[in-house]
Amino acid sequence: MPLHRITSIDVAVPDVAAASAFYAAFGLIDDGDGWFVTRDGGRQLRLVPAPRRGLRRLGLAAGSPDDLDRIARSLAALDIDVAHDRRSDECLVLTEPATGLPIELEVAAPVQAAGVLPSPVANRPGDAPRRGRPADGVRRTEPVRPSNLTHLVLGTPDFATTLGVLTDGLGLEISDQLPGVIAFTRAGEVHHTVAVQAAPGPQLHHVAYEVDDADEVGRGASALLMDDPGRHVWGMGRHAIGSNVFWYLRDPAGNFVEYTADVDRIDDGDYHPEPWQGHQFLYSWGPPPPAEFLEPSDWQD
Repeated sequence: MPLHRITSIDVAVPDVAAASAFYAAFGLIDDGDGWFVTRDGGRQLRLVPAPRRGLRRLGLAAGSPDDLDRIARSLAALDIDVAHDRRSDECLVLTEPATGLPIELEVAAPVQAAGVLPSPVANRPGDAPRRGRPADGVRRTEPVRPSNLTHLVLGTPDFATTLGVLTDGLGLEISDQLPGVIAFTRAGEVHHTVAVQAAPGPQLHHVAYEVDDADEVGRGASALLMDDPGRHVWGMGRHAIGSNVFWYLRDPAGNFVEYTADVDRIDDGDYHPEPWQGHQFLYSWGPPPPAEFLEPSDWQD
């Protein structure tokens, strides 16, 4: 697989100052000029001013210049032009035709997790390895720091075209899908990196930031909601597809932002999608999703 992770994204917001305050409270570090840093992924989010919210650029990491060459040939076969970014010969730029989204491909190293919290020690009936002390998550007092920007969901008015560019052109692989509605594609081992969702027009549904465990999901969301309960969208719960624990919040522009943990990892050839039934396509447990999660209020605009 030539690509292995998201490098960074540009997200448009009408009020950069208000959005910056939200993402700082979310646990990202303000690095100036609209850039925000995750603990392990570096500069991964840039806020750009615009009248309407949305995704304005997607960056993806390749393993080597040879990977970029192979992608360029695949895109040429789809009649999609690519150009070398003027900043580097190891960076290709293309425009996804159905959404008009600029995509930058550059050679970059994998995320190296640092400062990972220890795995929680859980007591169960008949097996209680943690004795005489509270759970690790209870003792944490430091602010939650997301490790990396792990995935996003992109709405497109032409599902087949966008999915074809990601898979046939960029070499991403489909992990799970509801044909014609949503497809979860992965770059590297994480279950999904870019999910493609049918939508009335090009739109960003949500961006997900990975934290170390479920306690960090709960702690991070709870801290944000203590300051402003209106930030809540959906959670806490666990998805069936990808298995990840989730809690979705809303930034001041209306973009959905997810804390996520314990997402499935996949080795090539060893994953076989489940025959998902009923609501499991959206979640395994948790509260039912609100209507605005299924169709954000501004999508028809």
